[in-house]
Amino acid sequence: MSVRACTHIAVGLMLATAACAPVASGALRGANDGANDGGVTRRDERQYIGSYGDVRAVAVSRRYVYAATPSGVGVYDRIRGAWDAPFTRENGLVDAQITVIAGDPVEEAVWIGVPGAVVMYRPLTEQVLRTMIVGIPDVIVFDKSAAGDAYVRAGGQWTRVSRAGVAFSAAQPPQPASVVVPKTLNDLLLQFPSLRSPQMMLGRNQRADRALPNYAITSGASSPERASEVWLGTNGDGLYRVDPTFQEATALRFGPMESGIGALALAADGVWAAGLGESRLRGGLSFSSNDLQRWRWIDGTISVSLVGVRVNALSVRAQRAWMATDRGVVRVRLDAGEAVAIWTELDGLPDARINAIAPRGEGAWAGTSRGLAWVNDSVETRDRRSRNIGVRLLEGTPVFALQQIGDSLWIGTATGLMVLSASGQLTRPSSADPALRRPVRAMTWSDSVLLVATDEGVLALALNATREPMRVQTIDVRSVGQITRIAMDDRTIWLAGSNGVLVVARSGVATRLLRIPLDLPGPALDVVASRDWLWIATPFGLVRVRRVGDGGLP
Repeated sequence: MSVRACTHIAVGLMLATAACAPVASGALRGANDGANDGGVTRRDERQYIGSYGDVRAVAVSRRYVYAATPSGVGVYDRIRGAWDAPFTRENGLVDAQITVIAGDPVEEAVWIGVPGAVVMYRPLTEQVLRTMIVGIPDVIVFDKSAAGDAYVRAGGQWTRVSRAGVAFSAAQPPQPASVVVPKTLNDLLLQFPSLRSPQMMLGRNQRADRALPNYAITSGASSPERASEVWLGTNGDGLYRVDPTFQEATALRFGPMESGIGALALAADGVWAAGLGESRLRGGLSFSSNDLQRWRWIDGTISVSLVGVRVNALSVRAQRAWMATDRGVVRVRLDAGEAVAIWTELDGLPDARINAIAPRGEGAWAGTSRGLAWVNDSVETRDRRSRNIGVRLLEGTPVFALQQIGDSLWIGTATGLMVLSASGQLTRPSSADPALRRPVRAMTWSDSVLLVATDEGVLALALNATREPMRVQTIDVRSVGQITRIAMDDRTIWLAGSNGVLVVARSGVATRLLRIPLDLPGPALDVVASRDWLWIATPFGLVRVRRVGDGGLP
């Protein structure tokens, strides 16, 4: 995208930034939190993370555990006890087409069977070898000789594949005594009968207010050097490390609870993500640390199920996460109790379709498709009178965006921009600009500047001055398609939409567009930024992008 300077001096002054804080030295390798190697790899710059809860197959090499899911292959380093960067579509792997997977007994590699090919992936060097074969692979075994080639069965025919990726037709099947056959789940069930009733191990942390999990064990593998170390994959609860001898199990979660992410909110050391409700396995709230190593999943309760619930906006305040969903307002406590409450039309909301949320004190303002309402969240939630819907405003008017600034609430509606004062007075900004009376899709605020995004452009309002709103000339809203969110800090502005994310320096010097599918796997539904990271929500997962010293992207 061409570089353009801001053409209006007033806007340039309003969006001018202070001196940029330096970015911490060092880099992550992929998703690792490892030692500083003095540089930033491509995966450090941009990392795509889908859901790895539905594990279809598991394989183990001497160092790594590989969990095959519809989002790709998760790679867990057993030595460091940390997740490496996953093997995904960005490396050439086609989603949901893995038919068989096997850990290499000779080197740190995994062999993956897909229709018409076998793929060898070496995580230490990120090398990928794809060898074309005829048919759909269903078995992979390894030669015991020094060469250690793989034998792949596809369509009843065997093919020998060398470590250089050369395929040879095998005249006859390999002899059982001459090959290494990775253990399957059935082999493990025969060896450890206790695995046939896994709930004693996997469900020990069951909460009384949560539904009993019924996740099935879908796959398994054992460590080559530890007879009692077993790795199990489930169809919704991710990967487990299990010691069947002592009946111990450890959950090793990676990725958000579901791949489709509808809304984001920053945490002190990471990000909270809420889903689109497309998964029928589970739904709720997911947390990721900045280094992608610590993941936390919060499900709905027996009385408030979050499966199939689409979240349109998310805000976190004082250990409470407020979610604007298509079924009402949901509040999740982020403490150890993880209590969940919901408000719907039965409680007095003007509409169950919530587009925006703005928490404040013991409650939150909810922007619905038919007006604005105050949701009261008293500590005593058992008293229905203490958790009712309070003030209702703008009856029948769709509210798309909310922004709390001090004691005032700025409201983006289908009929333009409005502000609710601390005294409860609802007014329009004193401006002759007709753009402020058109639908407001998104808003953001920083450094006494409020940005208002409409279908025609982005306007900047200086809240501590009496000047008229100014058009931000460096932002072309048409480049992102349908606007979903706008965000800003002291250095950068981000405009998210159905076609990607527009990145604009607040100094007005340069712009950049993250496009689909080159930079993003799908439409950008939300965007938030911390000092070092930009997080983007898409229907296919999270995208984490490293920020450079001036606030932009590599």
